[in-house]
Amino acid sequence: MSQTPPPDGRTAKWILLLTLLLMLLGRLASGAESPARKPLADVYQEAKRASVEVLVDGHLGGSGFFVDAEGLLVTAAHVVAPPTRPIEILSPVAGRIEADVVAVDLGHDLVLLRAKPRQDGYPALPLAEELPSPGDDVFLLGAPLYRHAVMLRGMVARDDTAFEFYTGHYVEAVHVACTVQNGMSGGLWINHGGQVVGLQSGVISMNSIPIGVASMIPCTAIRTLLKNGRSAATPTIGAAIEELWQHGADVLGRFPPRTEGLVFRTIEKDGPAGRAGLKEWDAIIAADGQKVRLSGDLLRIVRAKQPGEELKLTILGPDGTGTREVTLRLGTLEVGWPGAE
Repeated sequence: MSQTPPPDGRTAKWILLLTLLLMLLGRLASGAESPARKPLADVYQEAKRASVEVLVDGHLGGSGFFVDAEGLLVTAAHVVAPPTRPIEILSPVAGRIEADVVAVDLGHDLVLLRAKPRQDGYPALPLAEELPSPGDDVFLLGAPLYRHAVMLRGMVARDDTAFEFYTGHYVEAVHVACTVQNGMSGGLWINHGGQVVGLQSGVISMNSIPIGVASMIPCTAIRTLLKNGRSAATPTIGAAIEELWQHGADVLGRFPPRTEGLVFRTIEKDGPAGRAGLKEWDAIIAADGQKVRLSGDLLRIVRAKQPGEELKLTILGPDGTGTREVTLRLGTLEVGWPGAE
């Protein structure tokens, strides 16, 4: 059997160069070129200068960072809630100064603050043009447990956003593999190029102990809040839900075999679901005619609407019988915040 002779050195070199060129062209065509890497020591120093610690009623409640030189900064909304309390920031370049709420987006746990203008401006970091991919390293800077300017390394752990229920409602975020402690909320997540890819919001925990998965608010949500300059109007059903298969035989046994859907748990008495007469353990099997198997299935349908619009749910009773259609009118999360409609 004949064999093809191996390429000579010159041919092999051209093949390698052509392969690299094609790879580069492919990355440029897809817009996926990575930002230039900086030494991590430089990334840390830039992030430290742009970061702040947030005081609410004089208490250190979380972290934050400047998003422009004129004094706009962001932190996690739950750090400053309720919004009637006095807010101050501690900046390594500007010291201790007051800040006011400009706008809020509770669906992404974001609040935009403003500090008074400063002659030399404020050090701010640019927002990344795109989110990092699963497996990419990201870095969080904040004040864990009252320790100052601490940087942690994490890894993006999911290729899409997820919805986590805390602070009384659902927050849309990206999962990051990293153990994060109290005090880091509102801190900036950055990439190797020193660009902001997100804001620290919450953690997944068991028995109040973090299990190594954090919730990062994507930079796209920060950019939208900055662009709009006013509070969001996030639609809500006023309830917490769980996927049916999270439960054991005591719950699954109430429903026909292989039933897929979501069950109501915590329901706000005066919220949209409560006003529609829905009860704990009622099961949602469809929304607006679409089957819902995962929590995200329902919440993406809800978030695609506007407050005040109708949502049609197909409901099974808590004993697995009595299929019925229920229509509820969506509420707004941001009621009571400055600038909210």
